[in-house]
Amino acid sequence: DAVVPIGKAEVKREGTDLSLIAYGLMLTYCLEVAEKLAAEDVSAEVLDLRTIKPIDQAAIVATAKKTGKVLVVHEDTRFAGIAAEVMAIIMEQAFDALDAPLMRLTAPDVPAMPFNHVLEQA
Repeated sequence: DAVVPIGKAEVKREGTDLSLIAYGLMLTYCLEVAEKLAAEDVSAEVLDLRTIKPIDQAAIVATAKKTGKVLVVHEDTRFAGIAAEVMAIIMEQAFDALDAPLMRLTAPDVPAMPFNHVLEQA
């Protein structure tokens, strides 16, 4: 039986050129992308958040400082997603270590889900 520590992220792949930060299904995609980048001599570190509440701020800051470039990936919409929180942690604690603007890859923003019959028909 595997025990996943709550609030402790894990580096799934070491890298030096950029950090890919994800959790859940997006982690699988980030690992695939890291493999493809390696074929082009780009070394991508992949950080698995594993849990988002509590979130492992130290691991997030460490990977940002290590590579200086960060892409946060999650499957939720862009607005008010976990990527924004991860980026805020980096901005507050590792801004001076960044070599490029923080980036995030998310699902497109959509209007609030309709729960009103008239809106559902629109």
